[in-house]
Amino acid sequence: MRSAETNEELIRLIKYRADQYLGGGIRDGRVLEAMRLVDRARFLPHSVLWAAYFDEPVAIGYGQTCSQPSMVAFMLDKLELSAGQRVLEIGSGCGYAAAIASVLVHPRGLVFASELVAELSTAARVNCATAGFHGGSFAETIVFLEGDGSLGFPERGPFDRILLSAGVRTTSFCDQVLIEQLAEGGILVYPEARGNLYRVIRRSSGLIRDRWPGVAFVPLKGRNA
Repeated sequence: MRSAETNEELIRLIKYRADQYLGGGIRDGRVLEAMRLVDRARFLPHSVLWAAYFDEPVAIGYGQTCSQPSMVAFMLDKLELSAGQRVLEIGSGCGYAAAIASVLVHPRGLVFASELVAELSTAARVNCATAGFHGGSFAETIVFLEGDGSLGFPERGPFDRILLSAGVRTTSFCDQVLIEQLAEGGILVYPEARGNLYRVIRRSSGLIRDRWPGVAFVPLKGRNA
């Protein structure tokens, strides 16, 4: 089963599927609770609302998608987000993952949501301003950045966490560019367009690397794609 009829049912589906997803495991309860507060239907174009609670990617225009909710949950889980952190998301699309991340770093945290397609960045601003939790707006803890985020934003760093929501080409992408923008103990999570999902943890003693095979994403665009 890959679909549900409400956001609550979608969250239960994500939790149920976690045991078999990318090698299995239990999803962090904080991530699931944050996803309960972010109704996916509020972030999708009207033409695809019928698929809002499907556990699969949904097209949002301009060749981009709103990622599969189980994948969003998995990546946010691996980022280990907590209150007060500064997070950079590259390829924020409709703003869905950025909104969830903003819940997880609330209060005092900040999410920098970078998107190359200006129309999608504008849509994300609207989505995050009109959706909200605890009486507030997601946009209150999100800074929207338009342009090529593939090289990061060193002038905004250092970041505690960096997430790429589009797939890189391993033949040309240099993760060191983004690793250098992480604070001590920071985490970078990024996928290949087709292949592996990677996590890099920056420690003073060196880098800790993990990977999970079998992912597919729309390609990242930019000079460091």
